[in-house]
Amino acid sequence: MIDSALLVDPAPRLGPAPTLAGAQPALTAQPAPDSRRRAPRRAWMLESVGVAIAVTLALLAVWHIDATDRSWMLYYDGDTVLPAIVRGSVLSGQQQDWALSAVLFLPEMGMYYALAALGLGVKGTFALSAVVNLVLFYGALRFLSGMVQQDLPRARRVAGALIAFAAMMALTFLEQAPEHESFEFASLLATTTYYSVTILAAVATTGMAARLAAAPAASRRRWVELTLLGVSALSTLTNPLYVAWEVAPLAVVFALMAWRRALSWRRIARIGCVLAVGIGAGLAARIPFEPLILKDGPAYANFGLTRVMAIYYPEMLAERTSTLTGAVSLTFIVALILVAAIVFRRSLAARDTVAAVVSGVGWVTPLAIFAGTIILGLYGTRYLQPMFFDPICLLVLAPRLFRSGQAADWLGHRLAARAAIAKARIARARRALLAGAAVAALGASAAATGTLVSSGAVVNPDIVCVDAWITASHQTGAGDFWAIRGPKAYLADPSQLIQVDGSFYAYPWLTDRVDYARPNVSFVLMDTAKPALTLPAEAQTAPSSTVRCGRYTITDFGGPVLPIGPIAPYLTS
Repeated sequence: MIDSALLVDPAPRLGPAPTLAGAQPALTAQPAPDSRRRAPRRAWMLESVGVAIAVTLALLAVWHIDATDRSWMLYYDGDTVLPAIVRGSVLSGQQQDWALSAVLFLPEMGMYYALAALGLGVKGTFALSAVVNLVLFYGALRFLSGMVQQDLPRARRVAGALIAFAAMMALTFLEQAPEHESFEFASLLATTTYYSVTILAAVATTGMAARLAAAPAASRRRWVELTLLGVSALSTLTNPLYVAWEVAPLAVVFALMAWRRALSWRRIARIGCVLAVGIGAGLAARIPFEPLILKDGPAYANFGLTRVMAIYYPEMLAERTSTLTGAVSLTFIVALILVAAIVFRRSLAARDTVAAVVSGVGWVTPLAIFAGTIILGLYGTRYLQPMFFDPICLLVLAPRLFRSGQAADWLGHRLAARAAIAKARIARARRALLAGAAVAALGASAAATGTLVSSGAVVNPDIVCVDAWITASHQTGAGDFWAIRGPKAYLADPSQLIQVDGSFYAYPWLTDRVDYARPNVSFVLMDTAKPALTLPAEAQTAPSSTVRCGRYTITDFGGPVLPIGPIAPYLTS
C-alpha cells in the first residue's frame, strides 16, 4: 500500500514555534558538531558503496557477455563497431564525408574516443565502454531515485537504484544470442550504438518530470527545469527517437493524471513548454548536420509493412519465450508492467504524483512503443527497448512503496527487540556481513576484470586472418554490410573494405562516402553465415583465387576488375 503521508511536504517549517504569553521560547535543538561532520562523510560512504556494487555487477554482466555468443554483437557486429571505424578512418588520414542514420551518436563517439586514448585496442575499448555504459545506467537510476524519493533517507534512495540496476543486470545474464535482432534488450545497453545515451536521458527525464509534477514551490523547480531543458535539447540533437520513447508516453501519462484530477493542466503545460523548447532547440541544432544524415526520422515510417510487423514481432516474442531463459525474462517484465499499472491506479487514488508518473511511464510506454512500432512499420527489435527499461525504473520506488504498513511496523519492532537484547552481537554480525560482501565483491570484480583484460587483447582469429591478408595485399575489396563491418573496424586502413549491397551496388550507410572514390575493387569478402553476393559480370571471366579465414571467404581477382554499381536505389528514394 502506498503511504499517503508522502503527499505532505516533508521539509521542516522554519521560524520559531508559537509560545504562550510570558513563557520563554523553547530552545531549538541543534545537531552536535560531531554529527554535522559525520553527515557528509556518511553520505559519501553510502554513495561509494552504491557505486562499488554497481561496478561489480557491471563487470560481471560484461564478463557474461564476453563469455557467450553475445560477444559477437558487442565486439564485431555491423552497427556496434561504428565508433572504431570512424576513429580508424580519422587516424588513417582519410577525408571525412560520413553517411549516417537519424542518430548522430555524438556522446557515444566522444566517450569511445576518450576510452580509446587509454590504449586498450579496439576490442579492449569496446569491453571498457560496455562497463562504463552499465555504470552510467546505474547513475541514471540513482538520479531518478533521488528525484522521486527526496523525502527518504539517502540509504533508501541508494537501495532503490541498486534494486533496479541489479534486476537489469540479472536480465543480462539471461541473454546470449549472437545477433542483435532479438528480444534480448538488457545487453544492448552495453553496446556503443544501440541508443544507450537515449535510454539514460529517458530515465533521467522521467525523474525530472516526476519532480516537477510534485514540487510545491517554484524555487525548487527552476534548476530541474533548466536541467530538463538541456537534457531534452541534447537528446533530440543526437537522437530524435528520444521524443517517441519518452516525451510522447509521458504526455499520455500526464493526460491520464489530469483526467483523474491528480495533476493540474497548468502544471502539465509548464512541463510541456520546457520539453517543447528543448526539443525545438535540439531539432534546430541538427540542421548543420543534415549533410551527414542519409535518412531522418519520418523516412523510417513504412505503413506498407504494418501487417508484416504485426506478424513479425509476435513471432519474435514467441521465439524468445521458447527458451527457459527467455520465458523467465519476459515473464518478469510482463509482471513489472502489470505491477506498474496497479501502482499507477493506487497512486492516482492517493494523489501520490511522484509514484504516478514513474509507474505510469512503466506501463504506458511498453504498450505505446509496441503498438506504435507495428503501426509505423518499423523493422528492428531495438526500437522496442523501452519495453524493458521503463518497467525496470519502477523498482527504484521499492523503498517508497513499502515504506510503511503492518509488515514494516512488524519488522521495525522485531529489529528493535533484537537490538535491545543483543545489540553488540547484531553489530558484530552486521560488520562481518559487510566485510564478507566487500571481499566477495572485490574478488568477483578482480576475476571479471582479469578475464576482460585478457579477452580484450585477443581478437577473433577469423578477423585477424582477414585483416592480415588485406593489409599485406595493399588492395581494396568489397563486401556486404554485415560481412565486412567487423574486419573493417580492426583494419589499420578501413578504406580497404568498401560496403556494397547484395547486388554489388554502393551502400553508403554508417560509413565514409570517400571510400567510393575507388570505382573498382580487387577482391570480395564474404561471410559464410550471410547470403552470398551477386557479383558483376566481370567476375565470370576474370581469373580468381580463394582464401579461407574461418567463417570468411576472400575471392581475389588479382586486380581492380570488379566495378561497384551506383548508390542503391532504396537509399536515394
